[in-house]
Amino acid sequence: MPDAGSTETGFWKTLGSRLEGAPLDAIKLVAAVLMIGDHVDTILLDGHAVPLWRLGRIAFPLFCLAAALHLARGHDPGRYVLTLLLIAVPTQPIYATAFPYGTTEASILVTLAAGTAFAVWLAKAGAWRHAVLAAGLACVLLLPSLAKTGVDFGLAGVLVPGAFLLALTGRAGGVAWLVAVILALNVHGWHPRGEAPLPSAMFDAATILVGVAAIVLFAMGLQGRPRFLPRYALHAFYPGHLLALVGLRAAGFAIGS
Repeated sequence: MPDAGSTETGFWKTLGSRLEGAPLDAIKLVAAVLMIGDHVDTILLDGHAVPLWRLGRIAFPLFCLAAALHLARGHDPGRYVLTLLLIAVPTQPIYATAFPYGTTEASILVTLAAGTAFAVWLAKAGAWRHAVLAAGLACVLLLPSLAKTGVDFGLAGVLVPGAFLLALTGRAGGVAWLVAVILALNVHGWHPRGEAPLPSAMFDAATILVGVAAIVLFAMGLQGRPRFLPRYALHAFYPGHLLALVGLRAAGFAIGS
């Protein structure tokens, strides 16, 4: 969705053309696998499997990348957001059961829906987008208590799809905003025991950026192949895998159960 402020180059055209069909499905599938690892660590292993948690940090940005790719290709954002919300509502009780903190915040599906709506506005905002992103990042970094928006990953998570969309469509400063938002995503989150918050956040941000780049390169190897995931497969996967993990925990397959 280019506008007058776009400085779109061959980067988007090359990347976008190579991430259709099987490549995009591969990105979504890898994101789903990484999410399962993260949730196994949280729900069954009580956070003791730090490598699973760390690799799991890559999953949400991958889903945001997929959303940005859909938007950049002109998919109906209203339908995309509505679909996420229709699945998020019945999924919320499952999410709240799976994660203790889920009782006070909405799931990642709501974060993606809000982030998608924000990305659409941001792409049309002209020069104002820089001021809005700067204000959002300032809130996340300096006033973390105010950045708790009631959704998984908070305000920083809502900013990620828009930052990806700016970068993918060649807007001025898009890549710099993406790096800044990914760093902010990790600053005030949980950090493994014994790790200083800022170095840990920087390491996690680097893991995400390198991980996303590596997965995109891998996905490009599938260029020209048709999609292999059924439509809405991942929408069913999200509540389904949470239900399975909650069931395993209830059956005693968890540390401390």
